[in-house]
Amino acid sequence: MDLPDQCSPNPCDKEGTRACQDLMGNFYCDCRAGWGGRLCDRDVNECGLQNGGCSQICSNKPGSFHCTCYSGYALSPDGRTCRDVDECADAGACGDARCQNLPGSYSCLCEEGYAFTSQEMACQDVDECAEGRCEQACINSPGSYSCHCDGRGGLKVSQDMNTCEDILPCVPFNVAKSVKSLYLGRMFSGTPVIRLRFKRLQPTRLVAEFDFRTFDAEGVLFFAGGHQDSSWIVLGLRAGRLELQLRYHGVGRVTSSGPIINHGMWQTISVEELERNLVVKVNKDAVMKIAVAGDLFQLDRGLYHLNLTVGGIPFKEKDLVQPINPRLDGCMRSWNWLNGEDTTIQDTVKVNVKMQCFSVTEKGSFFPGSGFAFYSLDYARTSPDVGTETTWEIEVVARIRPATDTGVLLALVGDNHTVALSVALVDYHSTKKLQKQLVVLAVERVALALMEIKVCDGQEHVVSVSLKEGQAALEVDGTKGGSEVSPEGLQERLAVLRRHLQGSVLTFVGGLPDVPVTSAPVTAFYRGCMTLEVNRKVLDLDEAAYKHSDITSHSCPPVEQATP
Repeated sequence: MDLPDQCSPNPCDKEGTRACQDLMGNFYCDCRAGWGGRLCDRDVNECGLQNGGCSQICSNKPGSFHCTCYSGYALSPDGRTCRDVDECADAGACGDARCQNLPGSYSCLCEEGYAFTSQEMACQDVDECAEGRCEQACINSPGSYSCHCDGRGGLKVSQDMNTCEDILPCVPFNVAKSVKSLYLGRMFSGTPVIRLRFKRLQPTRLVAEFDFRTFDAEGVLFFAGGHQDSSWIVLGLRAGRLELQLRYHGVGRVTSSGPIINHGMWQTISVEELERNLVVKVNKDAVMKIAVAGDLFQLDRGLYHLNLTVGGIPFKEKDLVQPINPRLDGCMRSWNWLNGEDTTIQDTVKVNVKMQCFSVTEKGSFFPGSGFAFYSLDYARTSPDVGTETTWEIEVVARIRPATDTGVLLALVGDNHTVALSVALVDYHSTKKLQKQLVVLAVERVALALMEIKVCDGQEHVVSVSLKEGQAALEVDGTKGGSEVSPEGLQERLAVLRRHLQGSVLTFVGGLPDVPVTSAPVTAFYRGCMTLEVNRKVLDLDEAAYKHSDITSHSCPPVEQATP
């Protein structure tokens, strides 16, 4: 029997069939690779079996499949395995940044403090201040930042370089006061610390005796007499020796005699009117005997009057026979005015610690960490060999025995409270973010040089600074500090300093005025002992334009000895 051809019309799927075979009443569809099913109309998913042999992505499609790769990889010639593309082979892949190839990717690397921007194809500074890293003030700088704390408020940057902590003493000073002493240097104005007025019914002679101790060379111990146009005497100190100025009936005289007494040891001093003579004794030895024409007690309306002021005079220094700086950093005890039993001075001193002296003192000036002094000094000099051209020079030698590791030793402050120059103790390296005890020399807020110092060893250290046209040097105990700026950077900073010096600058000692906390590396007050020489001249705090009354000009308490 003749059966019709089962392959006509073709029942097999045209796309998936290689050929149709007539099987006499049936048919067989011979499928192409990638197709299956009776009619070869079903796609075979090659990716379902071992990912089609692809190493990364297998993509199935009708009757076929192909291998592809993830971004950053390329297909090998075998059409199945993927290999990493080295994007860094393209020189422009990262612009200015450093290119690092990674499996299937790459990264553009910047130095610390910088971040890569794909828009500019460059490393740009990260503003860490905008990220709020600092507890108080923050200054962003290229690739870095620095935190600042309120130094004048007694704070410094802590070890993490971001938060603030209290500045605490690391060397204890023996600041014990003696309740039975009277401190003469409390009033920077030079006005007396004690004023007494004696009234007597009978003619009375002056008798004054007291123990006295000082390292100061000049100042007023006491005044006795009437008003400035009548009869009076002033016992003072000049060049370390006692000086007596007297005025009787408008005639003034000055006498100086006796040993040098500003050696810091106690001695007994007495002045008395004795048979028309004034007799001055040191440790019971008469050092002056001056014939006088009159009495110090003045009769007025039936009473004999005498004014007595201690540590100053009741009128201006210019009205003395010979002007003197009245400020005297000295100490009195066991005083006896006119053989009086007067205890009012003792009672007043007992309740007022600022009127008492340190129990023990050494040479030097003591800065308690709460105030500064300033001077109006000139750093420009016209050198004879260059004619009218002005050069400038700043040479500072500071002998310090610090109590804390942070504080301003000396600073020049220009107009608008700009800190033109500062020399300070600091306990960290701001750029290297290291905890370290250093002396920093800076122009404005930029450090020029740093030098290590063993600040908490209780010993005296010598800090020397020398700046002049083209050069800057910092030394601590004879060892030169390292420069923090390039030679070009140094010249640029010195030019800034020179501009400040052409204006008006004040020389601050032991601290800064109320300036922004970011205007210098350190704004904290110095605490400890210090004597300063500026341009080869010793700075006398009694000669300052201003001095905080808690700073003692010529005496410093000793370092407390640790009890074994």
